[in-house]
Formats: sequence, structure tokens, C-alpha cells
Amino acid sequence: MSLLIKKKQLLAATLVIALVAATGVNWYYSQYMTEGNVADTTTEAVSGNLGDSLLVAGTTAPSEETTSAQIESVKYFTEARLKRTETEDEIIDNIEDILENPNLDTKSKTDISGILSEYAANLKAQTDAENLIKAKTGSDCLVVINDGKCQVILEKNTLNETVILQITEIIEKNTHISAENLTIIEIK
Repeated sequence: MSLLIKKKQLLAATLVIALVAATGVNWYYSQYMTEGNVADTTTEAVSGNLGDSLLVAGTTAPSEETTSAQIESVKYFTEARLKRTETEDEIIDNIEDILENPNLDTKSKTDISGILSEYAANLKAQTDAENLIKAKTGSDCLVVINDGKCQVILEKNTLNETVILQITEIIEKNTHISAENLTIIEIK
């Protein structure tokens, strides 16, 4: 019993020492930074977003048109994903409510469960396709699979023959939807 208490005391003492050391290091560096010992930290005022790329060894910042187009693109995809998620949640809640109905016979429950499984498979296929397309093309996209058809929505100025071939290959391999049932759209 005393050995267990000693181990706990040793562990507690070690944690206290680590906490004191971390606090000391934090205090030291905060004092060092406030005394002006930091290398020249002047920055230029650049219009754009954090993370925007600039020309290497150049001073060219993204143009206002590019920045506003990027903002609109991000806004579109964010709103579309939010609406899709809300709709998906509503559909799943409705199906679960139907399945909980005590008056529903087992055949109907089996049919509805099959529909729910198919819907879940479509959601997974959409997400997987979106991730693969983003990885291949480097641009944001939205994939909608419905009734054996697929629509892919891309960012502005990303559509070219190479991207079309990459997307077609991804959709055919991962969703088993043929190229005839694939529509690729670029947002305006």
C-alpha cells in the first residue's frame, strides 16, 4: 500500500515540476518578446486572406478580383454543404421516425431500412469522391449523387480537359456511375 502511495506522490511531484517548468519558459519568452529583442518584424500591408500565396521573390499580392472570387467560391461551397447537411439530417430523422412507428409491418421496415442503407452508401460515395477530386485537382468541389446520376460542381476557372478526365475516372471507379450519367459544372 505504501508503495502505491509513493508512486502517486512521485507522479504528482513530477507533474508539478513540469507545470512549473512550462510556466517559467512561457514567462521567459513573453518577457523576451516584450523587451524588443525580436528580429525585425515589420510587415507590409497586403490585401488578401491569410494563406494566400504570393509570387516567390516577388511583391505581387492577389488582386481584388481574385480575392473576391475566392470569397464567393468559399461562400458558395460552405452554404451548399450546410444546406446539404441540413437536408440529410432531416431525411434521416424522418426515416427514423417512420421506423419507430409501432404500426409498421416488418416488410415495410425492411424496405425502409434498405432505402436508408442505400442513402448512407450514396453519402459515403459523395464524400469519398469529393475528397479524391480535391486531392487530384487541388480545388474545392461538391458531389451530388442521386438516382444513379452524379453532378460535380467545381470552383471557377478549374475546368479543363485534364480535370474532366480525372473526375470522370474518380467517379467511375468509386461510384460505379458511368460517364454518360456524369455532369461536371463550374460555378460562375
